[in-house]
Amino acid sequence: MNLDRQQAQEKLIPLRSRIDELDDKLLDLIQERARAAIELGKLKTKFSLPIMDLIREKQVISQLTEKVKPGDGLTLEAVSSVFNELIKACRAAQAPTRVAFLGPAGTFSHAAALQQFGKLAFFIPCDDLAHVFDTANEGEADFALVPFENSTEGIVGQTLDLMTKSNLRVQAMLNLKVNLCLMSSHGDLTLIKAISSHPQALAQCRNWLALNMPGVELRPTVSTAAGATMALSDESCAVIGHPTLATFYNLTVMSGDLQDSTHNQTCFFVMSNDDSPPTGKDLTLVWFSAAHNSGSLYKCLQPLAGVNLTRLHSRPNLESPWEYLFFLELEGHFQDEKVQEALKALSAQTDKCHVMGSYEAPSEQRSLKVPLGSLSSNI
Repeated sequence: MNLDRQQAQEKLIPLRSRIDELDDKLLDLIQERARAAIELGKLKTKFSLPIMDLIREKQVISQLTEKVKPGDGLTLEAVSSVFNELIKACRAAQAPTRVAFLGPAGTFSHAAALQQFGKLAFFIPCDDLAHVFDTANEGEADFALVPFENSTEGIVGQTLDLMTKSNLRVQAMLNLKVNLCLMSSHGDLTLIKAISSHPQALAQCRNWLALNMPGVELRPTVSTAAGATMALSDESCAVIGHPTLATFYNLTVMSGDLQDSTHNQTCFFVMSNDDSPPTGKDLTLVWFSAAHNSGSLYKCLQPLAGVNLTRLHSRPNLESPWEYLFFLELEGHFQDEKVQEALKALSAQTDKCHVMGSYEAPSEQRSLKVPLGSLSSNI
């Protein structure tokens, strides 16, 4: 048996030497790519161009994955993952990307920021959404990442309210799958007498908790991160949150995928001072106000019958009681001729109309036709 193992080890030696040689070559090529990226970053800075170019990055990934052949070694998903991390690392080498998000570390917003910008970005956790917007507005961050809508809990009203007060532009949209885990400082489920988390996280696991943890005390906290802090200080307490919490708070995951809805996702906006160029698969977000009289909203939307509306929300106008602002998302980039004509017609029917930006639609985004005829003419 020992002889067989020795022979196997001897056969591994040349293969491992080959891998070492390839690793050396890969390192040289990666460093060469980084140096080219740094030179590119200098040119971007010289001509006041944004360092992050999401469209170009996606094109690079697409071109590479098209070259992957079945049986070559790595799967298409693996190649995409490797080059995603390489691109993010090279982007960080060009210039540190500063990202403001709703903190603290380990929250879903933090997980979304990591997904979008990679681990090498400089993350700025903020106490509330207003602080996220202010940090980017004042130039202390290059990007603001804010939650926009949850597929089960609905729209984040405060985000919409703050967007009307900000000059930041929506540059990208991303969806984060809600994966809720039960974590503790020790991993022993028998010791758990209480579970702490944000009320929404607890609500999204209502069925799992009733079935698996009956009688356990539920402790609402201001954030999932606050729940993690509570779990660290009390071994009888666990926390429900995104698995990112385990990394940043040294917790042990005891159970995963607790959410009642397997399709639960949260949509985030990436906002900055720059507009995103057209991709051919874009969405545009607009807010407007309409006169407070019968049929005004219907009249505003009627000229948009030729474009596909994908979202329509209303929010109270904070500056005028009992009046409302409307948030409209439609297919196309605001630079597209068809969209420009539609927005011009919309603006002519409204008191105020403001384009908040255009962004590439996530691949999983579904287009929904808004039946204008179903809108109440009294709105």
